[in-house]
Amino acid sequence: MPTIVLIDLSSIAHPIWHMSQSEPDPNHTATATVARVRALASGQPHVAVCCDSGKSFRAEVEPTYKANRGERDATLTHQIRLAQETLRADGFPVWSQDGMEADDLIASATERAIEAGHDVLVVSADKDLLQLVGPRVRVRSLASGVEYDEAAVEAKLGVKPAQVRDYLTLVGDAADNVKGADKIGPKTAATLLWTYGDIASIYAEAYKEPSALKPSVVASLKEFEARSETVQKLVSLRYDAEIPFDAVMKERTPAPVPMAEPEEQEMTMPEEVHEAEPVAEVATAPAPAALAVREATEITPVPTEWERQLEPRSMRDAFALAQNLHASRMFSAYGTPQAVLSTVLAGRELGMPAMVSLRAFHVVEGKATLSAEAIRARVLTSGKARYFRCTERTAQRATFETQRGDDPPVTLTYTIEEGRAAWPKGDDAWGKSAWGKNPADMLVARASSKLARLVYPDVTLGVYATEEFDQ
Repeated sequence: MPTIVLIDLSSIAHPIWHMSQSEPDPNHTATATVARVRALASGQPHVAVCCDSGKSFRAEVEPTYKANRGERDATLTHQIRLAQETLRADGFPVWSQDGMEADDLIASATERAIEAGHDVLVVSADKDLLQLVGPRVRVRSLASGVEYDEAAVEAKLGVKPAQVRDYLTLVGDAADNVKGADKIGPKTAATLLWTYGDIASIYAEAYKEPSALKPSVVASLKEFEARSETVQKLVSLRYDAEIPFDAVMKERTPAPVPMAEPEEQEMTMPEEVHEAEPVAEVATAPAPAALAVREATEITPVPTEWERQLEPRSMRDAFALAQNLHASRMFSAYGTPQAVLSTVLAGRELGMPAMVSLRAFHVVEGKATLSAEAIRARVLTSGKARYFRCTERTAQRATFETQRGDDPPVTLTYTIEEGRAAWPKGDDAWGKSAWGKNPADMLVARASSKLARLVYPDVTLGVYATEEFDQ
């Protein structure tokens, strides 16, 4: 049976919004959110996007629920709405229900999926959803990429998934402004639940005379007892959301996207580009990207080879191509048509055709990067290297050697110790990263790209390899 993927949209949109206040693109949050959903859905035919909608019923149970977050910014709400519209056009089921949170829709869909015999992958940053983990349900953290099965939940919280609700009741949830039992922290709560099983049994022990619990714990539990039922309602998931579950089982069919024609685009070019013969201005229909093009300025001689006939030969053609490629959703991870255009132009500077550029370049931490293989290929095809070869490849070290013309050979070695020294994320993240899974490949990438920049800076032009960024 196929796996059902349930994505928590707010868990994606909110962090992007908070980190993108300086972005010049007013719709960056919507664009980046859509790109993240598309990336998560890649290769997954059955994906639903679950969204918060309006004021949660939990605020009626306890008015202070999420009061620490204040009113949602109207601009953020608009960005989420734009993202939802685009994802619907992509063919994704986008679910919401007044009064319910995305967590409740995910819980309801998970129950339906399990009843139908499907496995479920939940994608969210909300630890409340760890309640759902079971033999057929995993939760992937948006923050770390870790996928939690039952053993991973126990390792993280010290309790079984079935005990997560009681665990959150005792410790509270600061992110949602839910206060748990005073002086009972995660370690104490896990110990109590591991020993007694659930909150009811813990309270039964607290009222024994004598109790095996410490007097301070008994006092905290008795003080918390009057609020415990309310807190438990706040951290409990609902399973009765009204969702069109069958929609996630249907084939995802994107809405048709109109193709942009070169003559319909206008871009404002730098004034110095217009020193040659003037070209009449082109009247344009409004374009989504709001980029003005006034003339078809040549960016490369007209190619004569048949295989080059589809290459853009003017900025107007290039932008029309970028719009259509972005609209195709094959390159939506670039975010905007302008980003696709920038990548095409970056590749043009290196002598690459448009499609090769889009396959070879990756945007990592805001920088255009090439794969290490692409960098090596540029060196070898430049005609400046007599050889560029790997002489050592292990899980501990990689060595490359090259000779440029008649210069003396140069050798560079990169070791696993150097990789660890540059790693900022801790041992747990290392083990789950590309370094932990494929150390030899990562060492080869680092050694070869460093040697290429050292000996052939005129060929690499300072471009970094994708593998040189923390993964």
